[in-house]
Amino acid sequence: MLASAAALAAQKPADGERLLLIRAVGGSASEKELAAQAGVYDSMVEYLTDRGYRVVDRAAAEKAAMQIAATHEIDPVLNKAASYGLTFLAEYSIHFKTSTIVKDPDKGIGALVKVSAKIIDNTGARIISAKQAEASSSGHSTEDAIEKAARNAGKKLTEQLSKGLEQHITQNGNEGRTVTMVFEGREAQTERLVSLLEKNKAVAAVKEVEAGGGKATLEIICKSRRDQLERELLRLASQQGIQLQKIRSEGNRSTWKIR
Repeated sequence: MLASAAALAAQKPADGERLLLIRAVGGSASEKELAAQAGVYDSMVEYLTDRGYRVVDRAAAEKAAMQIAATHEIDPVLNKAASYGLTFLAEYSIHFKTSTIVKDPDKGIGALVKVSAKIIDNTGARIISAKQAEASSSGHSTEDAIEKAARNAGKKLTEQLSKGLEQHITQNGNEGRTVTMVFEGREAQTERLVSLLEKNKAVAAVKEVEAGGGKATLEIICKSRRDQLERELLRLASQQGIQLQKIRSEGNRSTWKIR
């Protein structure tokens, strides 16, 4: 019984993980491609929400997709997906694209939908999993065949993606997740806070990745969630007579002003 419970716990995603699903918007998206993307999206949302993930609402996801399509920056898919994910308070983004073929319309309506996707860790703007799947189906109309094939392909894809995501979440739980904290203020007080964090039992390591101009960016590997670490940070700062004000937070990143 205990072994079974442990197995189930290992498969369950971390509480509160929030996802942004973004479809790839091509310059000449046809009606069949839009229909396939809608079917894939709906299937992915159903699968993810059934497993306890929170998914950003469709209107916000569509806005992000259109804005990513309009950009001409370097690597827009990765950087923009991460950026919009943080805007909508999502720890992860899933960016997917489809390719749809209508088969043998003279002999009977059929469709083949291919879909590929990447899961992006929004805080670090890095890809943690990339998968692809395909499915074919027949139907009483082209639209019906595309919808069935798209939903099946979306389910297959999400089953694969969720394994990679849950492995990543489990690994973070075992080894510690990376939390980024940016401090603006006097160097001496920042150094005192770093020293206090390094001594904390929940913190495995603290790495300074950027410093200068009264600002320091730290990457902290810890076994607690960002909000738990923040509460501990405020407690430690108060004990040292250091006044901290949180300016903003997004994903696993937060910015602080030392008063």
